[in-house]
Amino acid sequence: MNPLARYAAVGVTGVALGWALLPFGVRVDQTVTPDLPVDAGLLVPGYGDEGTYALDYRHHEEVTVRLPVSNDGPLPIRVSDADLDTEPLPLLATVDDNLPLRVGPWGEAQLELTLRFDNCRHYHERSADTWDHLDLAGSVLGREFERELALAYPLALHGQIINNCPDRTLTRGDDVRPR
Repeated sequence: MNPLARYAAVGVTGVALGWALLPFGVRVDQTVTPDLPVDAGLLVPGYGDEGTYALDYRHHEEVTVRLPVSNDGPLPIRVSDADLDTEPLPLLATVDDNLPLRVGPWGEAQLELTLRFDNCRHYHERSADTWDHLDLAGSVLGREFERELALAYPLALHGQIINNCPDRTLTRGDDVRPR
């Protein structure tokens, strides 16, 4: 094989290898601090390692959580999916977002998740949902990646007593969430 062909083969192999490894090169801040409206709840600094944000349940109302996504790498990324919870029938259900979100090299963008207080009928007053991470999925130059980002403090929401949850019944075993 002549030297020029050898260099070309090495170059093509290097480009293909670099493209295949792109998802491993995505660098985003691993901890994000949620930004919530003032009346959404209460940050309790002494509860847990980093404190806990206790949300105020308001049946079928919506709250928008803003989360900074920082791209610490040299290539632009596109975030196509973001989820606080993968459990069925969560107390906070995502109803809207500003996805897809593009974040330039070494840039930052605000991810906005609009959540509805919902599904309280499936939780008794001693139960709760807690979210301590954000699952992100996206792409860099056409290659898909997934990341789990820790929230700076967990978001917590307690199940409601029957007075605050019009969908709630007094039927024992009314929790139909798959386990």
